[in-house]
Amino acid sequence: MKVPEKRYNIDLQENTRLGKILRIILGIICLIATIWFLFSIRGTKASVGTAWIAILFLFIFSFWLLGSGLSLTDRYITIGEKRILLRQSLLKPPVIFTSSALTYVEFKPLAVDFCTKDNKVTLKLGTYYPEHSVSVLNAVEEFCKSNSIETRGLQPEEKK
Repeated sequence: MKVPEKRYNIDLQENTRLGKILRIILGIICLIATIWFLFSIRGTKASVGTAWIAILFLFIFSFWLLGSGLSLTDRYITIGEKRILLRQSLLKPPVIFTSSALTYVEFKPLAVDFCTKDNKVTLKLGTYYPEHSVSVLNAVEEFCKSNSIETRGLQPEEKK
């Protein structure tokens, strides 16, 4: 029986459905306002450098809100039966650890180090949502046990 992948949010804020919808709506409003300002100040006395900088900021902010509402900026870890997918940054692609590639996993008080032969990637867990941190640590530990991966450091159940 195949175990389904489980996704854990590692962002500093809670992403609810209502919050995502509101960010999408606000992003669309900001984009419409940007386009309206762009055409309304063109060729007028209001068309100065600071106005164009404000329009540029509003344009970038609208895309950030849309990306956030569409979950394109989310930070997460997905743990499956044979792999771990870790996305810590919008600017970097997700890192995929397969059970055969992991040499060991080291648990620290607010971090987990995933170590392969070539590199080490650290997942830093925050203190804002400790229940998320505990569930991520337990899921990583269970992944290591089921795939016979060496674990080092402070184990999640020892933290109680």
